[in-house]
Amino acid sequence: MDDQKDAYTLQQQGLTWAEIGRELGTNAEVARSFAAAYERRTDRAAAEEQAALF
Repeated sequence: MDDQKDAYTLQQQGLTWAEIGRELGTNAEVARSFAAAYERRTDRAAAEEQAALF
């Protein structure tokens, strides 16, 4: 299970951080940090895959 991805996905679906925290068995602050970590992780991976244009 990827809690970071799950937190991000649930937030995109409109759940509150408190709801996401309950869903993941944690609190709202941790759920928010999971989603932020997932976003950083995927942004970093995308940047590494980005081909140089020039």
